[in-house]
Amino acid sequence: MNPQTHVRYEAALKVTGQARYEGEVMPPGMLHAALVESPVACGEVLSVDAARAETVPGFATIVTRADSESLRPSGATALIREKAIHFHGQPVALVAASTGSQAREAARAVHVATRVQPAVTHLDQAAGAAFAPAAVGRFPAASRRGDPSRALSEAELIVRNRYTTDVNNHHPMEPHAVVCWWEDHRAVVHTSTQAVFATRASIAHAFDMPAGDIRVLSRFLGGGFGCKGQLWWPWMFWAMLASRKAGRPVRLELSRAQMFTLVGRRQATTQDLSLGFVDGRLTAIEHDVVAQTSTHADFSDSTAVYTRLLYACPNVSTAHKLVRTNEPHPVPMRAPGTAPGTFALESAMDEAAGQLGIDPLELRMRNFAAHDQESGRPWSSNRLLECYRVGAERFGWARRHERAKSKVGRWTVGFGMATTLYPAIRQACKARVRLSLDGSLVVQCGTQDMGSGTYTALGQIAADALGIPMAKVTVELGDTWLPDGPFSGGSQVTASIFPAVEAATSKLRAMLANLAVGDPGAPLGGRRPQEIEFRDEMVRGRSSNVAERLVDLLARGPADGLAAEGECAATDHQALAATGMGYGAIFVEIGVDAELGEIRVRRVCGTFAAGRILNPLLARSQFIGGLIGGIGMALHEQTVTDRATGCILGKSFTDYLIPVHADMPEFDIAMIEEDDPHLPGGVKGIGMLGTAGIQAGIANALHDAIGRRVRHLPIRIEDCLASAY
Repeated sequence: MNPQTHVRYEAALKVTGQARYEGEVMPPGMLHAALVESPVACGEVLSVDAARAETVPGFATIVTRADSESLRPSGATALIREKAIHFHGQPVALVAASTGSQAREAARAVHVATRVQPAVTHLDQAAGAAFAPAAVGRFPAASRRGDPSRALSEAELIVRNRYTTDVNNHHPMEPHAVVCWWEDHRAVVHTSTQAVFATRASIAHAFDMPAGDIRVLSRFLGGGFGCKGQLWWPWMFWAMLASRKAGRPVRLELSRAQMFTLVGRRQATTQDLSLGFVDGRLTAIEHDVVAQTSTHADFSDSTAVYTRLLYACPNVSTAHKLVRTNEPHPVPMRAPGTAPGTFALESAMDEAAGQLGIDPLELRMRNFAAHDQESGRPWSSNRLLECYRVGAERFGWARRHERAKSKVGRWTVGFGMATTLYPAIRQACKARVRLSLDGSLVVQCGTQDMGSGTYTALGQIAADALGIPMAKVTVELGDTWLPDGPFSGGSQVTASIFPAVEAATSKLRAMLANLAVGDPGAPLGGRRPQEIEFRDEMVRGRSSNVAERLVDLLARGPADGLAAEGECAATDHQALAATGMGYGAIFVEIGVDAELGEIRVRRVCGTFAAGRILNPLLARSQFIGGLIGGIGMALHEQTVTDRATGCILGKSFTDYLIPVHADMPEFDIAMIEEDDPHLPGGVKGIGMLGTAGIQAGIANALHDAIGRRVRHLPIRIEDCLASAY
């Protein structure tokens, strides 16, 4: 097998049930917890009466706002310290009992008295109160270069439309869970989190205790995609308070219904977008976004940010505004900002191509940005044009008109394409490697693997650097007792761990090389350390056939083997000499049954340029997983809130639709490798690229099939019915 195509390190553990997720930890004497939820969407808690709950068999303790007053005020503790009710289903207490069923029964028995106030339950109810946030992620909320208004007035063609995207909910396979207990003044917290070190820091701040007295573990996650972060912390804090109050371990796991309200969502957006063209070239862009946030905090995706730099255009303005509603708080969701933002931009580019009489692919190539349009910096690398070329060839884009409007059985076939992108960024990271006398290697980093292959990538990087087979590598992750690692998000983990592990293995190679050449009687004695290389568990001279077994070399070293640590710094975006960005081109074939209003994605070709690909097998899985998420956003996922009550309707997979195997098309994935000297190891993130762009590709293919433009997501049955167009 090619060394770059290692199968998942933890695959056998997962499929045989040996991988223990944190919610499966079962300490002796453990109590089970359940949350008491608010029955109203806006108001305040007047009282919490637990008298009936205390009569339920197995009842152990209850935690309310009164207990939370011992916690330090912060954004993470606000919801559990204050009387205010911000959304329907907001927890107002936690009950712990001997069993899960007893805890749920006791939670239902708690009486909550509230003062009800009028609620804003939809974005358009308070559109007049929209405000500009301080920032959108790490970017300014608004930008302007040139004179877009004037350029639009002088344009030969203007495409001006409104695009809307609905709320999508986070639903990883594994729901959020925590099992926690106290050992004197120390806390042990097993929890499903994408950020063990940030979780530890939040606990330390909330409980006003040293971080060294807290151990957070998250060794296996059943998915995350942005939701297993700070919105989970308040309810985790309550479980910790209940454990301390009862003097016993406590386990809390959210129900599938609670996942709709307590862990975040992709925010709804309304986007007003105008494109101006002269001679088929973009001369002006105006992109204004209004999005939903909660009444207790601000959050805004960088929805219009990538419009600032994807295409060459001298006159561009973008703006983001927020509207507060009594709905759950939004958080990043896979391809945050780029997924809704490219839906608008790439739909508008396709519409412009039609009106200009230019092939949609040709229009994008004509407007290729040769450098970062916003900062003026060069790209660290950019093979988007190659993505277009390879993708078009593999998909058969030039021949699509031979089959346009063709019928395949009951399906009318259509074709569309779109561009995708995501920034290449990096977090600070530390790693440790240790070689034992038997030649086995242990690689350690505290970061967690939420299912994207971090175990495999970390082990592979170290194993390849030292010429050791993966079978002799042990990888340890997901524990704050290990070296500090990054949070899982923003397509940053592999790009962050690579330079840290590379630094650690470089130190180890230097130790081994010095050991090999330092003994005059050894096979490699007297040679220069720079001449030594490591392959197939052997230490070799580069310019000769002389070699020594690694285990023989280690036998002459310290009795406990050799160890080294390495680290890397986070990306300093202000100091960058070049802008790092991953790119892709997505080509889509769909079928539409106009009688039933059914739409099926039949074929997807994705070509991606994302730096150095460490493991094509893992990368392909990541790209396909992203594309599946994008298909869900385009055709399936929609969270509906009852306007009268603020209650989310259909809080189950019966009503919240997600794509399943039968919805999946044929995937053709091509990876265009790049040599990027500006990035450590030339590594870029890949997790987000598949999720953006495909929504517009599907919408554009729908127009190709039935001649109808759909500018909202998800695309519905009624959009495809023959009677609708």
